[in-house]
Amino acid sequence: MVASETPVSVSDPREVLGNRPMQLPQYAVIGLCVLINMIDGYDILALAQAGSALKREWGMGDAALGTLLSMNLVGMAIGALGVSPVADQWGRRPAILSCLIFMSMGMAISAMSHGFYSMAAGRIVTGIGIGGMTSTAGMLALEYASFKRREFASSCVAAAYPVGTILGAMVAVAVLGSYGWRGIFWVGSALSALLFPVAFLWLAESLDYLLSRQPRNAVARTNRMLRRMAIPEIAELPPKPEGARSAVLAEIVQPFHAKELAKLFLAHALNMFAWYFIINWGPPLVAQANASDTLGAQYSAWVSYGGIVGGMTTGFLCGTIGVKRMMWFTMLSLAALIALFGQFTGSQQALWLIAPLVGAMLFGSATANWLTIAYAFPPQLRATGLGFATTAGRVGSIFGPIMGGWLLGEGLAVGAVCAAMAVPAVLSALTFSRARRMEPGR
Repeated sequence: MVASETPVSVSDPREVLGNRPMQLPQYAVIGLCVLINMIDGYDILALAQAGSALKREWGMGDAALGTLLSMNLVGMAIGALGVSPVADQWGRRPAILSCLIFMSMGMAISAMSHGFYSMAAGRIVTGIGIGGMTSTAGMLALEYASFKRREFASSCVAAAYPVGTILGAMVAVAVLGSYGWRGIFWVGSALSALLFPVAFLWLAESLDYLLSRQPRNAVARTNRMLRRMAIPEIAELPPKPEGARSAVLAEIVQPFHAKELAKLFLAHALNMFAWYFIINWGPPLVAQANASDTLGAQYSAWVSYGGIVGGMTTGFLCGTIGVKRMMWFTMLSLAALIALFGQFTGSQQALWLIAPLVGAMLFGSATANWLTIAYAFPPQLRATGLGFATTAGRVGSIFGPIMGGWLLGEGLAVGAVCAAMAVPAVLSALTFSRARRMEPGR
């Protein structure tokens, strides 16, 4: 099939893109999103990998480390809240490029830090980039995939996150002994910097954004993309969705959307409270229980191996048996595994079984919950809806590591702390189950 030389009237080329088999340009966009999210996974766990060494060098306690771990999440909340409306108002591409700059700068600041406050600043700057990227990259992959492959494309992006954490664990094992914890951050800064020119040259804008928001020169920009994908060009834009002419923030606070936002705020906040407790405190707790920083990094790698399988499998099953069923299964399983982890932090044999299961449910639940949120909003509000819900999640994620550090600092047993931190995952599943769906399907 070749693109028509004379523009034709097509009601919506997204229908052509969505209903035909996947083509190389679509795979290229999704592949870039996978690479970007891989860097996200590396960056977000960099401090967790360096945590034990940092505590010794700076003489920090658990409470101080828990606060530092949460600074990344403060930045992610800022990024999700600030960057996501930009992605809906001015485009997915400029939002992603801006996030890569923040990520590279933040990791460099962290690498050069010499105390609590400079490290906190570096983690906040890094978090701003990660927070904006979390919703935008996955959404761009979803919007470029065919209708049959949307859930699977999103799961590929989600699975890239644990691949990044595996890369982080490998780097930690390689550099901690020779270069110390700073080497972990320098590698992360370099990866984001190297990916920026690749994304600048090859990352395409979203058709959903161009046809729903309809910015200046939308027809020319759309046709340029359609030619690359061998889709007939359009002579004019399809009808603009109701409300798309208004400012993004003004539209999303309307009662129809605001009620859903409030529900998703609560669900995602509870989810991330438990999620980021176990993802951030897992490696330090294992390292402490076994007196081995390397073992903590290896545990993190095994969590990530499970995450790759869990994220990909959940994405496939979401497209076959339904998003809501997979949300229930992964969230309840995650709660049980968090509680179980607390009983076996000192048993290496048990950890090698528990770690990949924890990873599978962590990233499986992330895929199912992300799709639940994405399908709750129309295309012109999708980035903002994801960003706002993600911001609420970041609020929960900030307090998860802090609460965990405080409870551990008060002398509570690790098993009791983990059991308590599993409860929000169950409450999150109950709340997510009431979310609406604006896309066809289960």
